[in-house]
Amino acid sequence: MRLIYPILKWFSNNDLLYIRRLITEILANKLSRNEQSKLFWDNGYAWNIRVSPVNPSKDDLRLYKKYLTAKGDKKKTLLLGSTPLLRRLLGELEFKDYVIADFSFVTIEKSLQALNKLGINLDAENEIWLKSEWLVMPLGPKSLDYIVGDMVFTQIEPHKQPLFVEKLASLLKPNGYFIGRVHICNPNFYDREPKKIIEEILSSKDLENTVEQRFALLYRLRDRLRDNKTQTTSPHTIINELLKYQTSDEKKLDFLRSVVNMISRRAEIGLPFISQTKDELANVISKEFSLETIVTASDYASEYFPIYVLRKKT
Repeated sequence: MRLIYPILKWFSNNDLLYIRRLITEILANKLSRNEQSKLFWDNGYAWNIRVSPVNPSKDDLRLYKKYLTAKGDKKKTLLLGSTPLLRRLLGELEFKDYVIADFSFVTIEKSLQALNKLGINLDAENEIWLKSEWLVMPLGPKSLDYIVGDMVFTQIEPHKQPLFVEKLASLLKPNGYFIGRVHICNPNFYDREPKKIIEEILSSKDLENTVEQRFALLYRLRDRLRDNKTQTTSPHTIINELLKYQTSDEKKLDFLRSVVNMISRRAEIGLPFISQTKDELANVISKEFSLETIVTASDYASEYFPIYVLRKKT
């Protein structure tokens, strides 16, 4: 492969960029979603664990705590994924030997490092690390009291979600609970032009190019540009709309560049966003679970990031 290097050096910048796009397209078509997801989370993801909505806020954690009320040492619990602040919460509630299920030990370790950087000590000896895909977790049937997961439906392809929900229900004891925050699309943006959505953010008086503001724009465009058939949004489609936007204001351009940069790795490997409506999620969840309640945090714009408290149907 090193023989290619001196040949590529003779190509122009434009040609190299074109070759790069071709390679990216070929790679995206060859990789399964699972492979794309592993590549994304293992090789480029860094936790901004204090930033909502990508991570649970302080009030989200209060709500999780409210519904994880029973004595932790007597409750068998599974955490889907490595959400750092949920790991911390389970530790604070004195849950014993809770299982963390993730496709990669690397991701679990990075989550622990993120907590350590904030001076948050976690007793990892109290955790059981399980390297497994969520659809095939080798856990005993009807063995769990709680399953907890933050934004986990955004990690499962819509056509696989019925199997996912069936798997979760099979692991729970009768009347066991699944508690998790979800993202549902905001219908207020369905008929709005992407240009208008971008302008609304850019015209804000307090535009400071914060991570929160970048995610606010990203989620609005995710909702607006989703493919109704696949219930996903292509990162390439979002990037194209951002690059099409014309402005001579350098501050606004910097902001748009930051949003493009934020999703560029996802675009490079062709990993789409899962973007579902409330009804689409409900159709999947209701097959195995009864909805006990829906609650939302008060410390950010959380209307479309509710926490679902679900009880297994008997």
